[in-house]
Amino acid sequence: MVFKTRIKRSELIFNLIVLALFAVTAATQLLSAYGAMCVVWDIPVNPMMSYWDIFGHAETFAWIYQPSNIITWIVAFAYGFLIYSYFTKMPWKRFFIIAMVVTFLGFITGLLPSIISDTSGFTEAFDFGSPNWGRTIGNALVMVVLLAMNFVPRLKVATKKFIEERSVAGQYVKQMILISLFFFWLAAVSFLGTEFMRSAHVVGGINVWTTVDFQFLGGVITAIIGTSMMSTALIYNQIRPSSALITTK
Repeated sequence: MVFKTRIKRSELIFNLIVLALFAVTAATQLLSAYGAMCVVWDIPVNPMMSYWDIFGHAETFAWIYQPSNIITWIVAFAYGFLIYSYFTKMPWKRFFIIAMVVTFLGFITGLLPSIISDTSGFTEAFDFGSPNWGRTIGNALVMVVLLAMNFVPRLKVATKKFIEERSVAGQYVKQMILISLFFFWLAAVSFLGTEFMRSAHVVGGINVWTTVDFQFLGGVITAIIGTSMMSTALIYNQIRPSSALITTK
């Protein structure tokens, strides 16, 4: 399998940058979902550790934090669907609507926890610093890019040409390889953040949160999914060889 395309180089570079932005934002979503699990689902209750009093608002606003955390997970993998759709001839209008819904959900479920965290549950003055801002800003950037892609004529033409002229649709080998690469990316991000998460959750030699190993487990599961899809694609390709990974009509 090789990479073939006859579209303009500038159009190709632009669309690859957009795909990279999707992948990076998905990784930010995933890391944010991992990082918030401890506070959202496993708030440490220990009267001897007054330091953890700062997380009291997490329990008060659990009705916001917990649904937001669940949606954060969903949005992380939904970006994989957007990347997949980029290569499978989805009509631009439909893609644009789905992408805007995904990014808006990612934005709003990042914005609310960010504001609550940076005001300690609306009890203190706003102090920018919540890790939730990472995914919030990432999704906001993607929304701006999507709007530009839809309303700036030159970008709209480049995007539609790239999306609607793909010949990956119906090619199961190509589809599985593309999605497996996305899962490998998420697995790599999970593993790279494991050591940081472990040290951040251990205080005085004590593992304060029981969710500390969840990120490593998530990385293993994601890697297994990616490996399974890649292996299946390669085996199937030996049975029914596929053409170039990316081509145009």
